[in-house]
Amino acid sequence: MRVAMITPHGDPLGKLGEPDTGGQCVYVKELSKHLGKLGVKVDIFTRQRGGRKEVEHINENVRVIRIECGPEGFIPKEKLMPYLPEFTDRVSEYFEREAYDVIHTHYWDGGFVGMELKKRHGAKMVHTSHSLGILKAKALGDFEPYKERIELEKKIYETSDAIVATTEIEKNDIATLYEIPREKIHVIPIGVDTTFYRPMGEKGELKRELGLPDVPLVFALARLDPRKGLDLLIKSVPYIREYYSGDFLVLISTGTGAKEEEKEMNKLLSLIESLRVKEHIKIIPAIEPRELVPKYYSAADVFVLSSPYEPFGIVMLEAMACKTAIVATKFGGPAEVLQDGYDGFLIDPRDSREMGKKIAFLLEDKELRRVFVDRAYKKVMEKYSWKVVAKEMRSLYQKL
Repeated sequence: MRVAMITPHGDPLGKLGEPDTGGQCVYVKELSKHLGKLGVKVDIFTRQRGGRKEVEHINENVRVIRIECGPEGFIPKEKLMPYLPEFTDRVSEYFEREAYDVIHTHYWDGGFVGMELKKRHGAKMVHTSHSLGILKAKALGDFEPYKERIELEKKIYETSDAIVATTEIEKNDIATLYEIPREKIHVIPIGVDTTFYRPMGEKGELKRELGLPDVPLVFALARLDPRKGLDLLIKSVPYIREYYSGDFLVLISTGTGAKEEEKEMNKLLSLIESLRVKEHIKIIPAIEPRELVPKYYSAADVFVLSSPYEPFGIVMLEAMACKTAIVATKFGGPAEVLQDGYDGFLIDPRDSREMGKKIAFLLEDKELRRVFVDRAYKKVMEKYSWKVVAKEMRSLYQKL
């Protein structure tokens, strides 16, 4: 079986933390890698952002193919549309040489390309959304900027032979909000590499190794993007201080130092200054090398996912696999992965007091953290390893 993964804006081998290089890129890379281990041949088509190899192998069955289109360098995904027809034409040249059985498209830009490739070459089309325009618009309270995207998403769903939702919640949202038949939507969760993301040792020792103070550590890792709610986490810090009597540190890993990120970083720094919580917060860049990331997860006492809306939350799974207690948004996928009060806390991140209070509860109660951690870790190992997920995806491809 031969599969073409279409992910124009998201390079699966891009540096995490760079603009538009986040959870979707991890998903495509890990899914493809584990499909390759099962004998499926996968070509991942993404846009060349400048300076990288045209073709790069992930393993013997999986390669990343970077397509030149539009001006050189980074283009935000919201501004890619004018260049997607050129991208499609260039990918189509590969289809004329290779016999792809399945096109698996990602996000609306991949779906746009996939519809035309299906029309030209007749392969079956599977689509994974990664986020829904209607829900993004609702969360931000403004539908106008998302109008074209929402119309395109509906067309993508109608054209696809199968849609992959990562949760039952997402399946229900696609079916009801976009009026798509439920039988067309298949729930296959996002996975985590449990050989890479694993407990790395005693928390105190890890904090010393990473040069962090030996105090309770709250950790967040996300792109420097207002949709990730890092400002909301910062706004909760005065309430952590109110409900927790001891010292603590909120460590935020975000940003790459790129010029286009300056404005957003300055907003966060100004917020920290205005709330007078500088002594409790440290912002560090995207963690390099990547091998250090599990150490930061493992060193943390609490991991926070503070997005106003999160389709799934790969970083949450990674933290769970490293045995870290979770406080996560209740809007989106985390509400299906976690059971509130059983293996983590689900919160409204816009309610700063509630978020701060729940973080403080976990910092205060070591036994509660241990119970949450043990239950969440068991869940990850049984339901969310990439090996299990890749087998489910291969089975869907075979049915098509």
